[in-house]
Amino acid sequence: MPTLTIEYQTESERLILEQAVAFLTQMRPVAATAPDGTVLGACERVALDSGRRLVRDTLASAVQDRANTTDAKKKSARGSRGGARGGS
Repeated sequence: MPTLTIEYQTESERLILEQAVAFLTQMRPVAATAPDGTVLGACERVALDSGRRLVRDTLASAVQDRANTTDAKKKSARGSRGGARGGS
């Protein structure tokens, strides 16, 4: 069986990647077992539920990562200014 190696930068990125894999894993048996003529509808239901959750979590993660980065930059800038004054 083929394998896939994925590199990620943050824990939140890892969680989103795991959710994406779970989404695909969930979709395959739905498509394989849906009666003829209902495959698209069955897959759409999964996409609307699990897919919407995946997109929402991905967006929330991106916003949180951005906020964390901004906070870290602000803290670093404050620390740099304080260090420069303390040395004078």
